[in-house]
Amino acid sequence: MYFWDWYADTLIGARFSGHPMTKHLQNARIVVEARDHPIAQGLPGEWVMQDEWYSFKNSPRASGSRIIATLDEGTYDPETWGQQSLRMGDHPIAWARCVGNGRMFYSAIGHRPESYVNPQFVTMFESAIGWAVSKDHRECRI
Repeated sequence: MYFWDWYADTLIGARFSGHPMTKHLQNARIVVEARDHPIAQGLPGEWVMQDEWYSFKNSPRASGSRIIATLDEGTYDPETWGQQSLRMGDHPIAWARCVGNGRMFYSAIGHRPESYVNPQFVTMFESAIGWAVSKDHRECRI
């Protein structure tokens, strides 16, 4: 949605830059960062799964997002996308934020059908839906 700046910059808080092409699907370690956030409830500190790992042009941290999980770039090969390196260093992969009177959760995990039976991903996804629709306004202090 690059033609809609509000979507990329305000709602999502980051812009896609690419994903590995040669090694399209790879196993990688996901590290839960915001252990105290309602979305992280019930998640282990880390888990490994296979996916198509997205990189971003900017970190959603810079836009004020609360990072739920990061990707350990040492556990997979973030190649280049054309001439651009996909290595981010600090690599958020799932985050949340309040936007106006609403809540937004983004996950770059879930490109494979198998993701939707992975217990950790399902727990995170279900918790994110519950957080996003919660009427408890105190929880929007991300």
